[in-house]
Parts: sequence; C-alpha cells; structure tokens
Amino acid sequence: MVHCEECRKKLGILQGYKHPALGKRFPVCRSCFNIVSGNMEKWSKFCLSDSYNAESHKIYIREEWNKSILNDIPMQKWFNTLWIKIENNRHQKKRV
Repeated sequence: MVHCEECRKKLGILQGYKHPALGKRFPVCRSCFNIVSGNMEKWSKFCLSDSYNAESHKIYIREEWNKSILNDIPMQKWFNTLWIKIENNRHQKKRV
C-alpha cells in the first residue's frame, strides 16, 4: 500500500497524484493535491508580483504576503507561526 505524503491516507494501486513540488516519487491524494497545488500557485503569484516591483526592497514582505492570503485563515495562522519562529531565531542570534 502507498500512503499520501501529506495526510498519510492509504492510496490504492492506481490512485494518487504526482506531488506538485516533490515529484512523482511522493504520491498525494486528490484533496492534498488540490491544496498543495493551490498553495504553490499563490506562492508563485506572490513571487512574480514582487519580482517586477522596483520598490520591492522597501516593502515589508510580511505585510504584502498577509494581503495576498487575506481570505485563507489556515494559511495566515501557519505563516504567523513561521514569522514568530524566524523573529525568535533572529533575537537569539543577536544575543549570542
């Protein structure tokens, strides 16, 4: 039996999709495929919109990213915890 790489759900022989980021060696179920591919699409749109902005070095990335995921509450929670971890690591490095 093969398991979904994201949610560990059992997949049949002909079930599963190629993971959008990790490739064909990492199968995912349909719901996880939709979530991961949607997240990758949001990320690529964010990166493209930021890469063509000449003033991007002046823009605070956290605020811009929060604007782009305004309607996605679980994604906002995940990124808030990520930013907290990054800020904590920065403060710990400054102390040392």
